[in-house]
Amino acid sequence: MFHKIGHVLFADGVFEMNRILRTLRLMLIGSGLLVFPAAGVTDDAATAQGEYLRNILPMRQRVQAMEDWWKRKKQIVLPQLMREQSVDMWIVRNDEADKYYNNEGPVYTSLLPANHEGMTTPSQYASPGSQQVPRFMLFHDNGGNINYIEPRSYEHIGELVDELEPSRIAIGKHNNAAMLDALGERFSARMIDSWTIGVRWLEAMLPEQVTAYRDVQGIANDLIAEGFSNMAIMPGVTTTDDLNWWFRQRMLDLDIEYENHPSIRVQRRPAYIKKYPDDAAEFVNGRIGNGSNVTIQRGDIVSIDSDIFMLGLVTDSHQHAYILDEGEQDVPDELQSALEIVNAMQDRFAKEFVIGRTGREIAAISEKIEIPERVVETDTAFHPPPMFLRRFLLGGYMFSHKTYVAGMTSGPGYYPTSIVSNEHKLYANTLYAFEPHTWVAVSGWGKSGVELGMGQIVVVDDAGLHYLDRSQQSDWHVVR
Repeated sequence: MFHKIGHVLFADGVFEMNRILRTLRLMLIGSGLLVFPAAGVTDDAATAQGEYLRNILPMRQRVQAMEDWWKRKKQIVLPQLMREQSVDMWIVRNDEADKYYNNEGPVYTSLLPANHEGMTTPSQYASPGSQQVPRFMLFHDNGGNINYIEPRSYEHIGELVDELEPSRIAIGKHNNAAMLDALGERFSARMIDSWTIGVRWLEAMLPEQVTAYRDVQGIANDLIAEGFSNMAIMPGVTTTDDLNWWFRQRMLDLDIEYENHPSIRVQRRPAYIKKYPDDAAEFVNGRIGNGSNVTIQRGDIVSIDSDIFMLGLVTDSHQHAYILDEGEQDVPDELQSALEIVNAMQDRFAKEFVIGRTGREIAAISEKIEIPERVVETDTAFHPPPMFLRRFLLGGYMFSHKTYVAGMTSGPGYYPTSIVSNEHKLYANTLYAFEPHTWVAVSGWGKSGVELGMGQIVVVDDAGLHYLDRSQQSDWHVVR
């Protein structure tokens, strides 16, 4: 059986998991091109280092995969979310998030149909290129299918609501007096704010998206492994600025997009700050921040905070390299054990990600976790990973580099003009940038110890939190 949502035709029933990626993989193999390694590979030993970089999906196929996911989400996820929130009508206005985004918000844009190039077509009732004429989407659950209607005006919305008699209506209540007037007093008790359902629509992930995210994270890990090696770093010669530009160039060469320039930091023990006086002024408490330019020396710890964009998915990676000192063949035992302590803290924190808890509750519980003896300080933080839309509005705005963040966070909420909140609950089939920072005492490294932030993308399902790809940095990157 088939039904229409907007201008796109969908088949009822659940598609086989990974059908899209498998189809793409076969299509490209047949044409002599390669895509990602086998879906769902999580065993480090099963995927050789660098394999992800050698098999990057071409841009055209990336866009196609994203549009296929969009169809699947409209067919499967949207009805599930409306029923999860006990909503039988959802009305979306194009400029609901204009205060925060200065253009059409990500909820509206992510619901628009698009052609094979990712070009989205505005409502048929809108003036071309105009941001002054409100545009609307109305989704109505009739108990079977989700019907999609494009209302012409607020008055038309009032007529549709009178006709369809919804029991619970989700609307954006922020800056939406005209909508409230159109629905009238009779339906005032049936209206709820659409903030939660909008966030749920943006944060909910399909299984094949999670599979692809593992591959994207693998690409990010391979990239960092290259940069944190003698391929990019010559001790005593390479500067932090050199390394930053190396990452930028490498990503450009590989057709990899990114949101922020890589953040490169260096930690240096006090005795070595004196040993290399030319850079001494740049260090505060043994560390330099991003933007300071120093020469990377033997005995240094080099850290990166970086992201890449692919398939609408954004990584958020914090990893660390040790520059072997003169006479060293491996990372000192005390530094290796510090990394093990941080990983153990991270695993302990991960257990508190329980479905139904709010971000505020998880953050509060994390503060009570027992601290190992060598830990000087710890800071637990998490937030949804940024997402981006490779979708272009005809006659209007390009969203290729426009990211949004939607879901639960450990920090304060920004409701109603943002789409993250620490009062939002943890749901299954969501992803988070999981980035606890821990300072561990190490001999010779000063009172504050060595700072090891272990940021990475994690997925939450009914069983709890899981790391993507290579679960965590269990060993240092080593530069010889």
